[in-house]
Amino acid sequence: MKLSLLLITILALSVTALRAHDGIHEQIIAVTAEIKKSPRDAALYLKRAELYRLHREWRNSERDLNTAARLDPTLGVVDLRRGKLLFDMGKFRRSKKFLERFNGAEPQMFEGVLALGRTLAKLGDAAGAARWFKKAIEVSPSDSAEIYVERAEVLASSGSFVEALDGLDEGIAKLGSLVTLETPAIDLEVKLNRFENAIKRIDRIAKGMARKEPFLLLKGETLIKAGRHCEARTELLEARRGYESRSTFQRNVRGVRNEIARVEAGLRATESCRE
Repeated sequence: MKLSLLLITILALSVTALRAHDGIHEQIIAVTAEIKKSPRDAALYLKRAELYRLHREWRNSERDLNTAARLDPTLGVVDLRRGKLLFDMGKFRRSKKFLERFNGAEPQMFEGVLALGRTLAKLGDAAGAARWFKKAIEVSPSDSAEIYVERAEVLASSGSFVEALDGLDEGIAKLGSLVTLETPAIDLEVKLNRFENAIKRIDRIAKGMARKEPFLLLKGETLIKAGRHCEARTELLEARRGYESRSTFQRNVRGVRNEIARVEAGLRATESCRE
């Protein structure tokens, strides 16, 4: 089904709102001024409803959606906006109803497909969510590693580790060996006790990185889980040397401090291999 001109205009207005440099409150004021000039423009109410949603003003957002629907009862995109609003409010079952109706009318609209997948994930329907995430990948206007990760997470949550891993590898084949995709894949390999595969993935992504310490740490921890403590200690000692070469300021960054603490914990766990 082809999108109506009005629907395209409304979605474009939403994208503009999201990308604008002004704060959301300032944008609400600006759109309110436009509404005063054109009080029967349904698209403007939809635009302000979306801004209210982003500003977490649920009641105002719902009020504007009702107004938009009253001004133009044929405006199907109101279902999408209601669905996303209800999702943000944590009312996932009600959200599902509106999103299903919208996707029935506009089955190729990426925003609606992705929103329904996320809603089903919240409702614990892993199989249904995975199907809609798959469709979101198919209709996405641009490649997005995050959707592959979301699909893997929902499959893994139901214990479908192999299927989740296969989905990540599908993304890796298409987008390349991205850390965003490889990191959850490594976790799944470990859950499946495929430690050698996990280590190969770590080595692969570490090659292109200037700083090796986080990957040496991850490799060491993976080797410990595999019961290969002496190999793990070698990697962890190299990681420690790398962290020690950093400036005092860098070592005091909270994330780095946590990594250093993990290195030391790993070294304590592998003391039996101490020379």
